Amino acid sequence: MDKLAVHFGAGNIGRGFIAPVLQDNGFEVTFVDVDSLLISKLNSVNQYQVSNFLNSKENTLLVENFSGIELNNLTDLELALSKADLITTSVGPNHLISVINSMANVEFEKSPVFVAFENKYRASSIAYNEAKIEIDKLDIIDAVVDKIVPPQSTESLDVIVEEFGSIVLEEQPIKPFKSSEVVSYGDYEKEFIKKLWILNGLHLQLAYYGLANNKRFMHELFDDVKNIEFSKNAINSLGEAYLLFDRATKDVDAYKQTILKRFSAPEVKDELIRVARNPLIKFNKSERFHAPLDLLLKNSSNVETFQSVFQILLNKDLDDIDGFKEFKKLFQNGIEEFFTDFWNVDSDLEIYLSKLK
Repeated sequence: MDKLAVHFGAGNIGRGFIAPVLQDNGFEVTFVDVDSLLISKLNSVNQYQVSNFLNSKENTLLVENFSGIELNNLTDLELALSKADLITTSVGPNHLISVINSMANVEFEKSPVFVAFENKYRASSIAYNEAKIEIDKLDIIDAVVDKIVPPQSTESLDVIVEEFGSIVLEEQPIKPFKSSEVVSYGDYEKEFIKKLWILNGLHLQLAYYGLANNKRFMHELFDDVKNIEFSKNAINSLGEAYLLFDRATKDVDAYKQTILKRFSAPEVKDELIRVARNPLIKFNKSERFHAPLDLLLKNSSNVETFQSVFQILLNKDLDDIDGFKEFKKLFQNGIEEFFTDFWNVDSDLEIYLSKLK
Protein backbone atom coordinates (compact mmCIF):
# COMPACT_ATOMS: atom_id res chain seq x y z
CA MET A 1 0.00 0.00 0.00
CA ASP A 2 1.46 3.35 -1.01
CA LYS A 3 -1.23 5.58 0.56
CA LEU A 4 -1.23 6.59 4.21
CA ALA A 5 -4.24 7.55 6.30
CA VAL A 6 -3.70 9.00 9.78
CA HIS A 7 -6.82 8.31 11.82
CA PHE A 8 -7.42 10.05 15.15
CA GLY A 9 -9.44 7.78 17.44
CA ALA A 10 -8.67 4.07 17.83
CA GLY A 11 -11.93 3.21 19.60
CA ASN A 12 -14.63 0.88 18.35
CA ILE A 13 -15.87 3.21 15.59
CA GLY A 14 -12.35 3.88 14.35
CA ARG A 15 -11.28 0.24 14.37
CA GLY A 16 -14.64 -1.28 13.48
CA PHE A 17 -15.94 1.06 10.77
CA ILE A 18 -13.49 3.68 9.53
CA ALA A 19 -10.39 1.47 9.33
CA PRO A 20 -12.11 -1.21 7.18
CA VAL A 21 -13.27 1.53 4.78
CA LEU A 22 -9.74 2.94 4.66
CA GLN A 23 -8.29 -0.52 4.04
CA ASP A 24 -10.82 -1.16 1.26
CA ASN A 25 -9.58 2.05 -0.40
CA GLY A 26 -5.93 1.01 -0.31
CA PHE A 27 -4.74 3.01 2.69
CA GLU A 28 -2.28 1.91 5.32
CA VAL A 29 -3.67 3.21 8.61
CA THR A 30 -1.85 4.94 11.43
CA PHE A 31 -4.11 5.19 14.48
CA VAL A 32 -3.60 8.08 16.88
CA ASP A 33 -5.08 7.84 20.37
CA VAL A 34 -4.60 9.15 23.90
CA ASP A 35 -4.92 5.59 25.30
CA SER A 36 -1.35 4.29 25.58
CA LEU A 37 -2.49 0.72 26.38
CA LEU A 38 -4.68 0.62 23.27
CA ILE A 39 -1.86 1.91 21.08
CA SER A 40 0.50 -0.67 22.60
CA LYS A 41 -1.98 -3.44 21.75
CA LEU A 42 -2.30 -2.22 18.16
CA ASN A 43 1.46 -2.19 17.73
CA SER A 44 1.81 -5.72 19.15
CA VAL A 45 -0.40 -7.45 16.55
CA ASN A 46 -0.53 -7.70 12.76
CA GLN A 47 -4.31 -7.90 12.42
CA TYR A 48 -7.64 -7.79 14.20
CA GLN A 49 -11.12 -8.97 13.28
CA VAL A 50 -14.29 -7.02 12.50
CA SER A 51 -17.53 -8.99 12.36
CA ASN A 52 -21.19 -8.10 12.28
CA PHE A 53 -24.06 -9.51 14.31
CA LEU A 54 -24.55 -12.41 11.89
CA ASN A 55 -21.09 -13.59 12.98
CA SER A 56 -20.51 -15.90 10.03
CA LYS A 57 -17.21 -16.23 8.17
CA GLU A 58 -18.46 -14.38 5.10
CA ASN A 59 -19.42 -11.45 7.36
CA THR A 60 -15.99 -11.19 8.97
CA LEU A 61 -12.97 -9.29 7.72
CA LEU A 62 -9.42 -8.84 8.90
CA VAL A 63 -7.93 -5.37 9.26
CA GLU A 64 -4.21 -5.33 8.52
CA ASN A 65 -1.46 -2.85 7.61
CA PHE A 66 -1.85 -0.54 10.58
CA SER A 67 0.22 0.97 13.36
CA GLY A 68 -0.40 3.22 16.34
CA ILE A 69 0.96 6.47 17.77
CA GLU A 70 0.20 7.98 21.16
CA LEU A 71 -1.30 11.45 20.89
CA ASN A 72 1.42 12.99 23.09
CA ASN A 73 4.23 11.54 20.95
CA LEU A 74 4.50 14.73 18.92
CA THR A 75 7.64 13.73 17.01
CA ASP A 76 6.16 10.56 15.54
CA LEU A 77 2.75 12.18 15.11
CA GLU A 78 4.07 15.11 13.07
CA LEU A 79 6.20 12.75 10.97
CA ALA A 80 3.17 10.58 10.16
CA LEU A 81 1.03 13.63 9.37
CA SER A 82 3.71 15.01 7.06
CA LYS A 83 3.49 11.86 4.92
CA ALA A 84 -0.31 11.46 5.04
CA ASP A 85 -2.59 11.36 2.01
CA LEU A 86 -5.68 11.39 4.21
CA ILE A 87 -6.40 12.51 7.80
CA THR A 88 -9.60 11.28 9.43
CA THR A 89 -11.19 11.29 12.88
CA SER A 90 -13.67 9.50 15.13
CA VAL A 91 -12.84 11.24 18.39
CA GLY A 92 -16.05 13.12 19.17
CA PRO A 93 -16.73 16.66 17.92
CA ASN A 94 -15.45 18.34 21.11
CA HIS A 95 -11.91 17.16 20.35
CA LEU A 96 -11.70 18.24 16.72
CA ILE A 97 -10.09 21.63 17.27
CA SER A 98 -7.19 20.00 19.13
CA VAL A 99 -6.79 17.61 16.18
CA ILE A 100 -6.61 20.55 13.78
CA ASN A 101 -4.12 22.31 16.05
CA SER A 102 -1.86 19.25 16.01
CA MET A 103 -1.30 19.91 12.30
CA ALA A 104 -0.31 23.56 12.73
CA ASN A 105 3.45 23.04 12.48
CA VAL A 106 3.47 20.06 10.14
CA GLU A 107 5.33 20.39 6.84
CA PHE A 108 3.13 18.31 4.58
CA GLU A 109 4.86 16.47 1.76
CA LYS A 110 1.52 16.06 -0.02
CA SER A 111 -1.86 17.82 0.07
CA PRO A 112 -3.86 15.59 2.41
CA VAL A 113 -7.64 15.51 2.67
CA PHE A 114 -9.19 16.00 6.11
CA VAL A 115 -12.51 14.26 6.90
CA ALA A 116 -14.05 14.24 10.38
CA PHE A 117 -16.33 11.22 10.72
CA GLU A 118 -18.36 12.71 13.56
CA ASN A 119 -22.05 12.99 14.37
CA LYS A 120 -22.19 16.76 14.00
CA TYR A 121 -23.23 19.20 11.30
CA ARG A 122 -20.28 19.97 8.99
CA ALA A 123 -17.84 18.70 11.58
CA SER A 124 -14.77 18.95 9.33
CA SER A 125 -15.17 22.51 8.03
CA ILE A 126 -16.59 24.04 11.22
CA ALA A 127 -13.75 22.62 13.34
CA TYR A 128 -11.18 23.94 10.88
CA ASN A 129 -12.74 27.40 10.88
CA GLU A 130 -13.01 27.48 14.67
CA ALA A 131 -9.36 26.45 15.08
CA LYS A 132 -8.44 29.75 13.38
CA ILE A 133 -5.22 28.51 11.83
CA GLU A 134 -4.20 28.40 8.18
CA ILE A 135 -3.01 25.09 6.72
CA ASP A 136 -2.28 25.73 3.07
CA LYS A 137 -2.05 22.14 1.83
CA LEU A 138 -5.10 20.74 3.62
CA ASP A 139 -8.31 19.98 1.69
CA ILE A 140 -11.49 19.80 3.80
CA ILE A 141 -14.46 17.51 3.08
CA ASP A 142 -17.61 17.19 5.19
CA ALA A 143 -19.27 13.80 5.60
CA VAL A 144 -22.46 12.29 7.00
CA VAL A 145 -21.58 9.04 8.77
CA ASP A 146 -23.96 6.38 10.08
CA LYS A 147 -23.02 3.14 11.84
CA ILE A 148 -24.07 1.46 15.07
CA VAL A 149 -21.23 -0.06 17.06
CA PRO A 150 -22.66 -1.38 20.36
CA PRO A 151 -20.78 -1.18 23.67
CA GLN A 152 -18.40 -4.11 24.09
CA SER A 153 -15.36 -5.34 25.97
CA THR A 154 -12.22 -3.25 25.66
CA GLU A 155 -9.96 -6.24 26.31
CA SER A 156 -9.86 -7.31 22.66
CA LEU A 157 -9.07 -5.31 19.54
CA ASP A 158 -11.75 -7.26 17.67
CA VAL A 159 -14.97 -5.34 17.07
CA ILE A 160 -18.58 -6.42 16.46
CA VAL A 161 -20.66 -3.99 14.39
CA GLU A 162 -24.04 -3.86 12.70
CA GLU A 163 -24.20 -4.94 9.06
CA PHE A 164 -25.39 -1.52 7.84
CA GLY A 165 -22.94 1.35 7.37
CA SER A 166 -23.02 4.57 5.39
CA ILE A 167 -20.65 7.41 4.61
CA VAL A 168 -21.90 10.20 2.36
CA LEU A 169 -19.20 12.71 1.43
CA GLU A 170 -20.02 16.11 0.05
CA GLU A 171 -19.87 16.12 -3.73
CA GLN A 172 -16.74 17.89 -4.99
CA PRO A 173 -13.85 17.30 -7.43
CA ILE A 174 -11.59 15.67 -4.80
CA LYS A 175 -12.67 12.07 -4.19
CA PRO A 176 -10.47 10.31 -1.62
CA PHE A 177 -12.68 7.18 -1.60
CA LYS A 178 -14.14 5.01 -4.33
CA SER A 179 -17.93 4.77 -4.41
CA SER A 180 -19.25 1.53 -2.91
CA GLU A 181 -22.17 0.07 -0.96
CA VAL A 182 -20.89 2.03 2.06
CA VAL A 183 -19.36 5.17 0.55
CA SER A 184 -21.12 7.62 -1.75
CA TYR A 185 -21.01 11.30 -2.73
CA GLY A 186 -23.99 13.61 -2.63
CA ASP A 187 -25.72 16.79 -1.48
CA TYR A 188 -24.45 17.24 2.07
CA GLU A 189 -27.30 19.43 3.30
CA LYS A 190 -30.00 17.04 2.15
CA GLU A 191 -28.19 13.96 3.45
CA PHE A 192 -27.59 15.55 6.85
CA ILE A 193 -31.22 16.67 7.21
CA LYS A 194 -32.48 13.24 6.14
CA LYS A 195 -30.44 11.54 8.83
CA LEU A 196 -31.19 14.17 11.48
CA TRP A 197 -34.95 14.21 10.94
CA ILE A 198 -35.75 10.60 10.09
CA LEU A 199 -33.11 8.52 11.88
CA ASN A 200 -32.22 10.77 14.82
CA GLY A 201 -35.79 12.06 15.03
CA LEU A 202 -37.22 8.55 15.32
CA HIS A 203 -34.48 7.59 17.79
CA LEU A 204 -35.51 10.47 20.06
CA GLN A 205 -39.27 9.91 19.84
CA LEU A 206 -38.90 6.19 20.58
CA ALA A 207 -36.56 6.88 23.50
CA TYR A 208 -39.09 9.07 25.32
CA TYR A 209 -42.05 6.91 24.34
CA GLY A 210 -40.22 3.81 25.50
CA LEU A 211 -39.13 5.28 28.83
CA ALA A 212 -42.70 6.39 29.48
CA ASN A 213 -43.77 2.78 28.89
CA ASN A 214 -41.11 1.26 31.16
CA LYS A 215 -38.83 0.00 28.42
CA ARG A 216 -35.05 -0.07 28.78
CA PHE A 217 -33.72 -0.89 25.30
CA MET A 218 -34.68 0.32 21.84
CA HIS A 219 -35.34 -3.16 20.43
CA GLU A 220 -37.99 -3.79 23.12
CA LEU A 221 -40.26 -1.34 21.28
CA PHE A 222 -40.58 -3.87 18.47
CA ASP A 223 -41.93 -6.69 20.64
CA ASP A 224 -45.66 -5.92 20.48
CA VAL A 225 -48.21 -4.53 18.04
CA LYS A 226 -48.95 -1.28 19.92
CA ASN A 227 -45.32 -0.18 20.08
CA ILE A 228 -44.59 -1.26 16.52
CA GLU A 229 -47.56 0.81 15.39
CA PHE A 230 -46.21 3.88 17.21
CA SER A 231 -42.78 3.34 15.62
CA LYS A 232 -44.25 3.09 12.13
CA ASN A 233 -46.49 6.14 12.62
CA ALA A 234 -43.55 8.16 13.93
CA ILE A 235 -41.21 7.31 11.07
CA ASN A 236 -43.96 7.86 8.48
CA SER A 237 -44.54 11.38 9.82
CA LEU A 238 -40.81 12.08 9.82
CA GLY A 239 -40.51 10.75 6.29
CA GLU A 240 -43.39 12.97 5.20
CA ALA A 241 -41.65 15.98 6.74
CA TYR A 242 -38.49 15.20 4.80
CA LEU A 243 -40.45 14.86 1.56
CA LEU A 244 -41.91 18.31 2.21
CA PHE A 245 -38.32 19.55 2.52
CA ASP A 246 -36.90 17.64 -0.46
CA ARG A 247 -39.70 16.81 -2.89
CA ALA A 248 -37.31 15.32 -5.46
CA THR A 249 -35.95 12.53 -3.28
CA LYS A 250 -36.88 8.96 -4.19
CA ASP A 251 -35.31 6.73 -1.54
CA VAL A 252 -37.22 7.65 1.63
CA ASP A 253 -39.33 4.47 1.88
CA ALA A 254 -36.29 2.20 1.64
CA TYR A 255 -34.43 4.40 4.11
CA LYS A 256 -37.31 4.15 6.61
CA GLN A 257 -37.46 0.37 6.36
CA THR A 258 -33.72 0.08 6.92
CA ILE A 259 -33.94 2.22 10.05
CA LEU A 260 -36.78 0.16 11.53
CA LYS A 261 -34.81 -3.03 10.90
CA ARG A 262 -31.70 -1.57 12.54
CA PHE A 263 -33.52 -0.25 15.60
CA SER A 264 -35.23 -3.61 16.17
CA ALA A 265 -31.96 -5.56 16.37
CA PRO A 266 -31.61 -6.95 19.94
CA GLU A 267 -27.84 -7.25 19.58
CA VAL A 268 -27.39 -3.48 19.74
CA LYS A 269 -28.57 -3.13 23.37
CA ASP A 270 -29.30 0.56 22.73
CA GLU A 271 -30.31 2.04 26.10
CA LEU A 272 -33.18 4.50 25.85
CA ILE A 273 -31.93 6.66 28.71
CA ARG A 274 -28.72 7.23 26.72
CA VAL A 275 -30.64 8.21 23.58
CA ALA A 276 -32.87 10.59 25.57
CA ARG A 277 -30.06 12.53 27.23
CA ASN A 278 -29.27 16.20 26.49
CA PRO A 279 -32.87 17.27 25.73
CA LEU A 280 -31.88 20.95 25.67
CA ILE A 281 -29.98 20.18 22.48
CA LYS A 282 -32.20 17.54 20.92
CA PHE A 283 -35.47 19.45 21.39
CA ASN A 284 -33.96 22.78 20.39
CA LYS A 285 -35.32 24.86 17.50
CA SER A 286 -34.30 23.48 14.11
CA GLU A 287 -33.24 20.16 15.66
CA ARG A 288 -34.56 16.61 15.12
CA PHE A 289 -37.91 17.14 16.88
CA HIS A 290 -38.91 20.74 16.27
CA ALA A 291 -37.80 21.19 12.65
CA PRO A 292 -39.90 18.37 11.12
CA LEU A 293 -42.78 19.16 13.51
CA ASP A 294 -42.84 22.79 12.37
CA LEU A 295 -42.98 21.78 8.71
CA LEU A 296 -45.73 19.23 9.33
CA LEU A 297 -47.83 21.73 11.30
CA LYS A 298 -47.54 24.33 8.55
CA ASN A 299 -48.77 21.75 6.04
CA SER A 300 -51.64 20.45 8.23
CA SER A 301 -50.07 16.99 8.36
CA ASN A 302 -50.35 14.23 10.96
CA VAL A 303 -48.35 14.98 14.13
CA GLU A 304 -49.89 12.36 16.41
CA THR A 305 -46.62 10.86 17.65
CA PHE A 306 -45.14 14.33 18.21
CA GLN A 307 -48.20 15.10 20.34
CA SER A 308 -47.64 11.92 22.37
CA VAL A 309 -43.98 12.70 23.00
CA PHE A 310 -44.74 16.30 23.92
CA GLN A 311 -47.31 15.15 26.49
CA ILE A 312 -44.68 12.78 27.91
CA LEU A 313 -42.32 15.74 28.32
CA LEU A 314 -45.03 17.64 30.20
CA ASN A 315 -46.45 14.91 32.39
CA LYS A 316 -43.93 12.14 33.07
CA ASP A 317 -41.24 12.02 35.76
CA LEU A 318 -38.10 11.80 33.63
CA ASP A 319 -35.56 13.36 35.99
CA ASP A 320 -33.25 10.34 35.66
CA ILE A 321 -32.48 11.47 32.10
CA ASP A 322 -29.23 13.41 31.93
CA GLY A 323 -30.16 17.09 31.45
CA PHE A 324 -33.91 16.71 31.87
CA LYS A 325 -34.21 18.65 35.13
CA GLU A 326 -32.71 21.70 33.44
CA PHE A 327 -34.87 21.20 30.36
CA LYS A 328 -38.04 20.92 32.45
CA LYS A 329 -37.47 24.43 33.81
CA LEU A 330 -38.41 25.76 30.37
CA PHE A 331 -42.02 24.76 31.09
CA GLN A 332 -42.31 26.38 34.51
CA ASN A 333 -44.10 29.44 33.08
CA GLY A 334 -46.36 27.41 30.80
CA ILE A 335 -46.09 25.90 27.35
CA GLU A 336 -46.96 29.15 25.57
CA GLU A 337 -43.75 30.69 26.86
CA PHE A 338 -41.88 27.51 25.90
CA PHE A 339 -43.14 27.86 22.33
CA THR A 340 -42.34 31.57 22.05
CA ASP A 341 -39.02 31.69 23.95
CA PHE A 342 -37.42 28.29 23.24
CA TRP A 343 -38.84 27.52 19.81
CA ASN A 344 -39.31 31.16 18.74
CA VAL A 345 -42.85 30.42 17.55
CA ASP A 346 -44.59 33.64 16.55
CA SER A 347 -47.33 33.76 13.93
CA ASP A 348 -48.02 30.01 14.22
CA LEU A 349 -48.52 30.03 17.99
CA GLU A 350 -52.23 29.16 17.80
CA ILE A 351 -51.46 26.14 15.62
CA TYR A 352 -48.90 24.88 18.15
CA LEU A 353 -51.27 25.42 21.06
CA SER A 354 -54.15 23.64 19.35
CA LYS A 355 -52.06 20.62 18.35
CA LEU A 356 -49.71 20.11 21.30
CA LYS A 357 -51.48 21.49 24.37
